[in-house]
Amino acid sequence: MRCTSYSLLLMLVIVLGTTVVSGQAPAKPATTGESTKAEDFTTAIKKLRDTWVQEFNAGHADKVAALYAQEAVLMRGNGSVHNRDSILAELQRSITAEAHNYAVHSLHAEHSGDLGYDTGIYNEKFPNHLAEGNYLVVVKRIKGEWKIVAHAAVPNPRQK
Repeated sequence: MRCTSYSLLLMLVIVLGTTVVSGQAPAKPATTGESTKAEDFTTAIKKLRDTWVQEFNAGHADKVAALYAQEAVLMRGNGSVHNRDSILAELQRSITAEAHNYAVHSLHAEHSGDLGYDTGIYNEKFPNHLAEGNYLVVVKRIKGEWKIVAHAAVPNPRQK
């Protein structure tokens, strides 16, 4: 009986020991995961920004509006619009007003978890003037995809 108890105890120790050892993965540097996530965000926000500019300049308001979350807000010098349908109408109005050659230069982009932002400067050419200013885009990862949830474009005062 004593031999059987000893054998069972020994087997239990071996099983538990194996479970503990196999459950431990080799240690990874803490910065590797964060660095990869930051690079993924940097790539995603650049693609979002480039797509926005390319589609706006091509006159595709519908494709630009698709980059926004359903309940997003767009804030411009002439007021705010809420939800994707209203943003689509505002973008179409800008394109109809012959805005073209929209260009942006990102100054800083950062994220934490499923929220991030991109801020920088923009230029937008109209038939009679050049609009310049600063922008802030807030993005949220929704179902694995970064969508614009808030977009503010603040024009610089016009030069006379």
